[in-house]
Amino acid sequence: MHPAGRGAADARQQLSLPGYAHVRHFRSATTHETLVAQSDATKELVHIRVYALELLRNHPALRTRIERRALVGRIADHPNIVKGLPSFVSDVDLFLVEEHCVGGELLRALEEYYKSTGVPPSTPETCRRSGQQASQCLSLSFVRRTMRDLMRGVHYLHANCGVVHRNIKLESIFLDSSNRAKLGRLDMCAAIPSCEGSDGMLQLCCASKHYAAPELVMGLPYKGELIDVWSAGVVLFVLLTGRFPFEAQEEEEEEEGGGASLLFQRICTADEVLQAHPAIGMVPDPLAVDLVRNMLRVRPECRLTTEEVLQHPFLKTP
Repeated sequence: MHPAGRGAADARQQLSLPGYAHVRHFRSATTHETLVAQSDATKELVHIRVYALELLRNHPALRTRIERRALVGRIADHPNIVKGLPSFVSDVDLFLVEEHCVGGELLRALEEYYKSTGVPPSTPETCRRSGQQASQCLSLSFVRRTMRDLMRGVHYLHANCGVVHRNIKLESIFLDSSNRAKLGRLDMCAAIPSCEGSDGMLQLCCASKHYAAPELVMGLPYKGELIDVWSAGVVLFVLLTGRFPFEAQEEEEEEEGGGASLLFQRICTADEVLQAHPAIGMVPDPLAVDLVRNMLRVRPECRLTTEEVLQHPFLKTP
């Protein structure tokens, strides 16, 4: 059902989109509908997320996240950040407008790539059997360009907007028509503490479990900038190997009890896990291996900063 209680089809027929022409329905979620529309003024495509005002009145936490997403999207002006456009309201709905990235989510793009090429995401066993290197799933030039785009966007949020993202994952990265990566889903952003006497630490745990830094897993206060670097390091690992760095294989789960507890244990011992990781051993570029290891350091003070990531030789290579 549409959040306002209307059926999705009825909702689309009844919606008025001043300044936009409805193109197609994109997705239904429990809290909103997403439409693709075309601007009357620029003829560019946009995403419009439609939230029932009644729902937002009854769910203040959701309302806060939407407000944060709209605010950061509007103040951020960078080619690697999904641009927010002016929102509008009707008597019953809020319309959150953002640029439309025709390439979609990076996760979906990777799934389509694997499906179309017949190359599955790599596992240590498939790499050993075939003698192939894990990074053959994606070209190093694509990995390098995507990470360069991502880290430029992350650094811009930190340095120019004074916020950290806190939810970097494959689903938060979008591709435009030129395969340029853009960081979106800005609803979990938080201001970087800057008041006098502040230690710059944040408390709320936000990241998805596969992307969570050790300090989040252990429930410690954290530097938001460094958990963003960690999550981006997980993205880099997936691009290089086709698998998540700390996800146990089925046989390991059976032997050690498995589940989230094993995942979190591996995250908290990441230095040792990566040192012996079979998939990373298949990556042909030692600079890529060096970068991912130094983005995924357990101790935050030993982790690369966004500036250091952008200056790393792997990303500086043309």
